[in-house]
Amino acid sequence: MGDNKDIITLGEWNVPSKWDEVTLKMYSEIERFYEDKDKQFDIRDVLHILTNHSKDEINMLPMDFLERIMGNLAFLQESPKDEEPRNWIEIDGERYTVHTEQQLKTGEYISADTLLKGDPHNYAALLAILCRKDGELYDSRFENEVLEERVRLFEKQPITKVMPIIGFFLQLYMIYMSPILLSSKVREAIDLTRKDIETSAENGETSKRSMKSAMKKLRKLEKSINSI
Repeated sequence: MGDNKDIITLGEWNVPSKWDEVTLKMYSEIERFYEDKDKQFDIRDVLHILTNHSKDEINMLPMDFLERIMGNLAFLQESPKDEEPRNWIEIDGERYTVHTEQQLKTGEYISADTLLKGDPHNYAALLAILCRKDGELYDSRFENEVLEERVRLFEKQPITKVMPIIGFFLQLYMIYMSPILLSSKVREAIDLTRKDIETSAENGETSKRSMKSAMKKLRKLEKSINSI
């Protein structure tokens, strides 16, 4: 931030000046913090995440020093540059890949699904589960001995470096989830229809013969949905 004497008094302030200097962990924390659409934007919240300084420290900053920091953050007005999604990333000479040629294993699916339901912004953990070196298995040894360190590895990566593989995974996840979500909606419709038929029969609005025929068709439809 220059040779201003305030730096000595206020300590070291490392402020990113481009998206390449924003880590995946920072990006996830900002997304998580502003998940609530009604939350009022406060630059101190962003500064706390991007500089690792507390709000109290930020409140104590002289205005001219804050203005210089804000000059560095002009890049936040634009989104990170879009790149074509891809299923791999290279870090320190090692390639980590989301393998799509094989079906998702039960352990991978349950861990990823649980993670997304609990914290959909924890991209580092998601990548640690699904994006691995060739030959690595997602087993108990991986979970106990490798996973935690792998999460930290992905957290440190620049957001611009991991965007292509995050885009690839989210694209893949939506393709995978669409039939499941659709069948869920169909099941809801079947349940409502069954209740309507039963209510009509109880009220004498439908004959027993018509009710049996309708229920038979519903069971056949349910069987088809369950086979998806």
